[in-house]
Amino acid sequence: MASLDFSSIKSPPKFDGLNFPIWKVKMNLFLKSLGVRVARAITKEFVEPLTDERSWSEDTTKDYEANARAQYALTQALNEDDLSRIINCKSAYEVWNILIVTHEGTSQVKRSKIDLLRSQYENFYMFDNESIDDMLTRFTKITNALSSLGDTIDNDQKIRKVIRALPKAWEVKATTLKELNDREEMDFSGFIGNLKTHEMEMKVREEREAPKKKALAFKAAPTIHEEDDSSEDCDEDFAMLIRKVGKMFYKKGR
Repeated sequence: MASLDFSSIKSPPKFDGLNFPIWKVKMNLFLKSLGVRVARAITKEFVEPLTDERSWSEDTTKDYEANARAQYALTQALNEDDLSRIINCKSAYEVWNILIVTHEGTSQVKRSKIDLLRSQYENFYMFDNESIDDMLTRFTKITNALSSLGDTIDNDQKIRKVIRALPKAWEVKATTLKELNDREEMDFSGFIGNLKTHEMEMKVREEREAPKKKALAFKAAPTIHEEDDSSEDCDEDFAMLIRKVGKMFYKKGR
């Protein structure tokens, strides 16, 4: 067999059995960093020829080495539970598919997950008093999970969805951003930066207007003396009413 040196392979992202969609993206990127053939090894199964390796073509030898590197990287990344599931696999492709079925389910389960995530995506909206960062964190979790299941949402769709998700207080800004995006599609990161800038401007405006509102509220509120005067007037009116009623009964009694 061809001799392979794995010393050049850096440590792959470790998988602890949780948050498979995120690890899957990281592992894909790691394999790509090892080369195109290595990354391709998880999408196209390598079957080792039965012939003597000395008769292999150059392409077959490179595919063999790429498969071995991908399989080694995967085994180094896994926890003991997952390692026990794939220990007898013959290719990186086989390892990858076992992990997907284990953590994402069969195609039917996968479809159900996509439907659930799509529902969350369609019904997504920004909460009152929620920051742009917090809203974006929730939104990104949904879109990343969909992407890991093969349901990718493009840049324009994301921007339009976030605009529709903004609350009423953002109505003017949302209209402006929609018009800008209609004229020329914005970059998503630039779009989010625009939202964050507007959020900071809103906070500055609120802080500037807060003292004015407080002063107006203080001015409108009755003073202690005004409350006392009002109370005294009510007492006098009530006493006068009692005297009038008393005189009426006194006259009738006579």
